[in-house]
Amino acid sequence: MSLHDRTHTALHSLRHPGSRMHQRGVSLATVMSLGGRHFGSGAREIDQDALSFPTEKYDKFISHSWRTSRRAKYAALLYYTSLVPAVCAGLAAGILAFALQAYGVLPPFGLKAVSEPLPGSMWCLVMGGCTFFAILVMWARFVELAESASGTKVSYFLDCLCINQSDAELKQAGIDSIGACLRNSDSMLVLWAPEYFTRLWCCFELAVFMEKSTNAEFKSLLQNSLSEMRPPSFGGMMDLQQNSSPTEISNEETIPARLDVAKTAQRTRNETHDSKLIIIPVQMGVFCMASLVIGYVFLVLGRAMEFLDSELTDLFWILSGFGCCLGLCRFCRRYSQDRLELNKQIAQFTVSRADCNLPCDREFIKAMITCLYSETLSEIDGIAAFEQVLRSRVQQHVDKKLGSRLHVPWRLSMAVMFLLCLEGLDAVAETLMIPSHLADSKVLADRTARQAARTFSDVCFGHAFVYCAIVTSCWLPERKSKLAEFASNMMFVFVMCFFLGGCAVFVSGQFEEMPALVSVPLNLGLGLILLSGPACCNYMSCRFSLCIHGGPSSNQEAGREADQEPSEHESREETPRDQGDCEHVFVTRM
Repeated sequence: MSLHDRTHTALHSLRHPGSRMHQRGVSLATVMSLGGRHFGSGAREIDQDALSFPTEKYDKFISHSWRTSRRAKYAALLYYTSLVPAVCAGLAAGILAFALQAYGVLPPFGLKAVSEPLPGSMWCLVMGGCTFFAILVMWARFVELAESASGTKVSYFLDCLCINQSDAELKQAGIDSIGACLRNSDSMLVLWAPEYFTRLWCCFELAVFMEKSTNAEFKSLLQNSLSEMRPPSFGGMMDLQQNSSPTEISNEETIPARLDVAKTAQRTRNETHDSKLIIIPVQMGVFCMASLVIGYVFLVLGRAMEFLDSELTDLFWILSGFGCCLGLCRFCRRYSQDRLELNKQIAQFTVSRADCNLPCDREFIKAMITCLYSETLSEIDGIAAFEQVLRSRVQQHVDKKLGSRLHVPWRLSMAVMFLLCLEGLDAVAETLMIPSHLADSKVLADRTARQAARTFSDVCFGHAFVYCAIVTSCWLPERKSKLAEFASNMMFVFVMCFFLGGCAVFVSGQFEEMPALVSVPLNLGLGLILLSGPACCNYMSCRFSLCIHGGPSSNQEAGREADQEPSEHESREETPRDQGDCEHVFVTRM
């Protein structure tokens, strides 16, 4: 098929979707089945019709690069879709286990190996953790069962499953109609990785979705505003008198007012539409999943050590703290580096730097972007307009949703605090299971209050620990040489171990030796400081950056490292404007 015919067909499907029965969607459970196997290289060898279903619209359009690891994309989808319900279910199971232990329904998990055996608890950690991981993996299936019971289906677009892969002609037709599928999608989920903006097809998907919010009436108003500002004719004045109030007769007053209203409405429309764009760095999901697995394993092993040999418990916690910092080093630093790379790629983005496997696809995509973004059908103007939209609106959206590099993602903080909450519930349950003949009621009440306050400070400590890890990784950028990178990793581990030991031993540990009337308020105050401190520090850093540089910290940092070369497009051809039919442009390009 020639470029002219291909582009004409794609534009027609973009403006007139036609029969939507040809659109096929998939469920979330299908997308995430078997660890995201459909994101792998073998996804094109399966029967797409057996896994997809006809749909009138797509609830979410999944945009991704095939060069990104399928496990990383699966972790990002778990982070986005399943983390919150899994945390809620795990916390509910942990609280239930706590209540059952408090009322004596559940027996002690075992006896601690101390001078005088005392009942120990691991029920909250075991039941809550098992429930959490089960819901995390199976949540998509539960959603599918609920949709089947209610008769509604939430449809996702995944290219390898919604486009026929066995028939070459149907496959090409499906690829060319991706723009129409985007126009018929409620939202767009971008699984971002450093390879994303280097792929021209990914840029095209983003271009179509961002152009969806444009308003033809607003463009027409802007084009005609200059001519309307001229002295009106007699007929024009009569029409203005009939449709305007006496105070709005003068064009010099009405036109600017209408332009202001139109600009405000367009800005609101853009903000509403941009909120449907969801950009998730895949390393954010990897970092969160790694933190959950590593943290849970060390907490379970630490609890088990208390039953085996209490004399080695302190040594084990020290070694486990070092191992935890060492294990999280790579994931945290990789997330911080990718977060900076996202800002840099947006600041430096040009269509000419994006790669495409086939030259014909490159010309097709550039022609489509020209028609979508240029009223004059000039390739330079159209591509420049799209690049400006991406650098402005997408960057603002990223800063609003993801925050600066120093911002702690609330889902990540919630996951770490959830694990510490389970461990704290077990610690409080142990005080409630102490036999009454070993201590009087006043001592038990003081110990329970002390342990509850300590649990609160420990839970808040998880948020501060994640913030410290992200800030430290921002201070230690990626090094080129292996020796320098190894030194940066060791510095990260040292700082995190020092912070971990300082809070756990020198602060919270000292509070244990104080009376309950002093220890409880100090632990509560420490918890509030650890909870609010990162937010205050992030706010102050943003304010300081605004005062010094005049812009957000993340944008300024990315801008300082961005290349200063002017953007150059591969094609510098100018095409004449025609009478509103953009397909004539492609005749001159062939």
